[in-house]
Amino acid sequence: TASVAAPARAGTRTAAGGATDRATGAAGVSAPGAVGAPDRGNLTVGAAKAGALLDRQLTLARTRAHSTALQALGSSRFHGIADKVAVLASEVPLTPAAADTDLRPLAEAARERLVDAVAALPLLTAGSPYNAAALIHGLSPDPSPHPQDAPWHQVRLLLRLHRYAREVLHATTGQAPPADTRLLGAGEALDRHRDASEAAGAAAQAARTPRIAPATAYALGVLHADQRHEVEAARYAFQRCWQKEAIGMP
Repeated sequence: TASVAAPARAGTRTAAGGATDRATGAAGVSAPGAVGAPDRGNLTVGAAKAGALLDRQLTLARTRAHSTALQALGSSRFHGIADKVAVLASEVPLTPAAADTDLRPLAEAARERLVDAVAALPLLTAGSPYNAAALIHGLSPDPSPHPQDAPWHQVRLLLRLHRYAREVLHATTGQAPPADTRLLGAGEALDRHRDASEAAGAAAQAARTPRIAPATAYALGVLHADQRHEVEAARYAFQRCWQKEAIGMP
């Protein structure tokens, strides 16, 4: 929960200003005169209330996660795991042949898992930024998470695993791994994807709060749409990075 709340808060804070600008801008399209001013004021207040609501909910989620973590750290199960880890650390290397073990097959396995996971992604759909086709489901009122978010999150984890494997493999030779700007760019795009996805989920969850004002709900809807657009932009950026060249052996 903590890992979800922290990035979501960062994303929603970044997008809160955008929601305010969009809300106040939306009022500008109304007819000039006395009617436009109240609308602009209501939308501005709604955006402010939406930001305050998100801040309260994310603070509550962070507090609950902190309490849960403290309870886990004080449990007998955690202390048992810590003891086992300490014993394992004192017995390294685990086998006499550990120093001579060839790590290249393990690194290759990590690379293959990443390649297979990326192959399952709809990269053709992600071939254009802010595409409307992908947003049809992303902007739906369905309270369940977007079905395509989880595979992208999994690719993000596998990409990190691949990078760690390259670092370990080169550490055995005493040399730093060669810089790979393509992997770095792909990782940054997937980090943006994760933040925007969780920010959109937080906005959608806040919009389901009972008895909120229409202007507040509107501002949350604008924020949700804005973050789903950022999701698609991050997927497009990843697709552009990935298609530059195939991943080779470290």
